[in-house]
Amino acid sequence: MPSMSVSVRAETLEAARAEAAAAGLTLSAWVDRTLSEAVWTRRFARQQERNAALGITAEYLGDEFVHLEALRRRAAG
Repeated sequence: MPSMSVSVRAETLEAARAEAAAAGLTLSAWVDRTLSEAVWTRRFARQQERNAALGITAEYLGDEFVHLEALRRRAAG
């Protein structure tokens, strides 16, 4: 397992504690949430890049969703 030890400036740590307190979270929970949001934001951006490279538009995805929902409803009876 890689070392997760990092050096953080006192001002940065205090700002993070303040944000955590404002959100009603412990510092650890706030860090976990912040890192999770960053990961999902990056994953979404990467998927948008892939879609653009393939020529997939938001309109296409919406139409495909409508089509799949119609198939699902038909299969459900």
